[in-house]
Amino acid sequence: MALSGTYTGTGVNDNDVLFTTGDVSPYDTFMVMSTAGAVDVYGSLDGTNFNTAPLSLADLGSTTTDPVIVTAANRMYGFRGKYKYIRVLQNGATAATATLRYGLA
Repeated sequence: MALSGTYTGTGVNDNDVLFTTGDVSPYDTFMVMSTAGAVDVYGSLDGTNFNTAPLSLADLGSTTTDPVIVTAANRMYGFRGKYKYIRVLQNGATAATATLRYGLA
């Protein structure tokens, strides 16, 4: 993956928005990792509306890359697609910090 950018954010409460990316529509490959707490990832195709259920992520720490919708702390997850914006929310009461990296495959 040719790295093109990074976003990082922190939340305190369940459903806090850790960050919403700028326009990432030129990119198709994404990795997310929470170093504390758990997060959900949502995508927007039009830049206004986000999906109502979290995206399914490939658990890159699993030998089977089983898809998950909620991350665990200190694990790497990946997903591909063409999104306008990506939003990362805290899942649960434990404070969360997450980083998203994106680029072209």
